Order: sequence, then C-alpha cells, then structure tokens
Amino acid sequence: MMDGEFYKLFPYKVPVWANHLQSIPSHFVKLSNLNTPLHRWNLAGLPEGVEIFIKRDDLTGTELSGNKVRLLQILFAEALAEGATHVVTGGGPQSGHCRAVSLICRSLGFKPHIVIDGVEKKADLGSMGNTLLYRMAGSKLYLAPQENYECIKRRVKKMEQFISDTYKEKCYCIPLGGTTVKAVFAFISLFEELLQQGLHDRFDDIVVTISTGGTSLGLAVANFITGSKLGVHAVTIGQPKEVLYKDMNGLLHKLGLDSVKSEDILDIIEGYIGERFGTATDEVLNFITRVSSTTGILLDPYFTGKGALGMIGELENNPSRFKGKRILFIHTGGIFGLFNGEMDRIIDKEEAVTNDITSWPDESVSPVKKRT
Repeated sequence: MMDGEFYKLFPYKVPVWANHLQSIPSHFVKLSNLNTPLHRWNLAGLPEGVEIFIKRDDLTGTELSGNKVRLLQILFAEALAEGATHVVTGGGPQSGHCRAVSLICRSLGFKPHIVIDGVEKKADLGSMGNTLLYRMAGSKLYLAPQENYECIKRRVKKMEQFISDTYKEKCYCIPLGGTTVKAVFAFISLFEELLQQGLHDRFDDIVVTISTGGTSLGLAVANFITGSKLGVHAVTIGQPKEVLYKDMNGLLHKLGLDSVKSEDILDIIEGYIGERFGTATDEVLNFITRVSSTTGILLDPYFTGKGALGMIGELENNPSRFKGKRILFIHTGGIFGLFNGEMDRIIDKEEAVTNDITSWPDESVSPVKKRT
C-alpha cells in the first residue's frame, strides 16, 4: 500500500504502573504535537476559592486538533499492521472525529469512508465546519437517517463488511468516537503526561467532556491504579450515564479489571446535553462567547462548551461532588465546530460583545490631528 517514507511505527510504551493491564497496544504512529501545555484559566464568576486550570489538548495539531488524535495514533498503527487499505467510521455531520479520521487516512494512504448520522439528503449536508474538512479529504460519505447510538454503531460495523466485499480489499473499522480497549491506553498515557506536569500536587479534580467514554475511562483507570485521590468527572453531551457505564464496564473487563466498576471510579455529570446530541442552546453559545471574549480560549458549541458549562454549573450548584477547589479541565478540541454557522444566532445581537462595531469616521472628523 505504501512504503516507510510515509509513516513510521513506534513501539508503544505503557507507563510502568499500568503494565499489568491486558490488551496493551504494540505500536503507534506519531501524528500529534505532545506534550500539550497546561495553565491557569481565569474564568469569571467562579465560586469563592475555586481555581480552574486547563489542559490544552486542543493544541495537539492544526487540522488534527483535539484529543482524538491521541487514540488515532494507536488505531491507525493497528490498521497499518493489518494491511488495510480502507478505513470506515461514523458520526454526526459536525463530527471532529470523522474530520480527523478522514485527514489521517489521506496522509497515510488509506481511503476514508464515513457514515453520517442524521442527514438523509446531500443538499442538507452542507460544507461548513468539520463537514467541509472531511469532504475536502475526499471521503466516501454514506448518508443515513438519525438513529440511536446502538443503531449507529451497528451501521458502521455493517459498512466495514460492505466495503471489504465491494473493493475486495481489507477495511479497518474505527467505532464511534474511536473508543476501543486499545484506545483507552492513549488516555492512560495522557494521565502519565499529567503526572509529569504536577497533577498530584496541583489539583484535586479533573473534568472532561464525555461522548463515547474512551478519554474519561482512560483517565479514571489511571487515577485508580496509581492510587490517586483525585476526583474524575465527565460531563455527558450525548448518552445517558447508564449506557456509558455499561459500555465502559465492558472495556474494563477487556483491560483485566473485573474487580472495579466504572461507576466507582468515574463521576458522570448529566443535565447539560440540551435538546439532544449535536445541538446547542443560546445559553451555550452565549457562554462560549463570554469565555472567548474574557480568556481567549475557544470552546465549541457541542462538546467542550457544554463540558465547561457543566463544570461551572456543578461548582455553583453541587460543589460537594468535587474533592476540592483546584480543578483541571481537559480541553479536548473542537474548534472547527465553531464554523458551521451556529454562532450566527447570537453574533449580531445588539447587546452582544461580538457586535462592538464602529464605521471608520469621515476624514473631516478624524480624531487624529494632521501634521502641519
């Protein structure tokens, strides 16, 4: 398919404290800029004594921005080792996961196939935000009516066989969000990176957004097996916690951790999904605008915006769920979700900070004096 000039497989080294786990990956492909920085986040209106810090996994790369690239480094190494020539995955029309998979496919020589949930007509797909980027990668798109999470997972798996039969070539399937047992190790390694950045001494709690569970479970597992006393919290933006816990318990079994349940090591926070997955309320849009205009940090309307809003909401209304007042928020990316037109709903409102616009004055009334 390709030669060594275009990629290199590196041996994956699991942290020493996790080497007793099962299903450890053998290799990874270097696709990201690590380690990502961590710094104080001066959010306004925090409860007294609360300090927020932010882990900038939105800076893992440019077009591959976000935490997904961490796990895709492992999954694409597996696809290469298996001799695949096609890769299939799925997600919503603004899926950053689908965007990253599509672009990595092209850089490594695979043909990307994407199952798009919730769009049945080409005219409704558009070409904005993440959609523009996975279309620019020349992905083969399969439009499908909106369905529940389990149905979408089955569609993607079914498409793997269809592609293999159609092209008579090996197709590698990446499940929704890339959440597999091997992918969990990407975030066990992230925890090791955080340890090197002073995690145990500097923080009481970690907060992350959860969609399919891989990031959250990796952090929670690492926190558990290192004996850390940190609280690990995940704000769900899609699935109810019962579904997430069930899926994660299956992954714990594959890791060889039958003695622990995800319910015991991870606190899933509900109440911030909005109407449904992939939608944004005016409250979220106003919140992310307030954050960007006061701290310079860009959150997206569907993932990190809801995650950060949930963190602030719980600190105000349910502070007892946190271990302490030193909170680390994991910014998992999503910047391209800002460019799908959703922000148009609030950007030109009369009172909005985004609408502080003045026309250039006439030369005759210019405030700048002319030199004589």
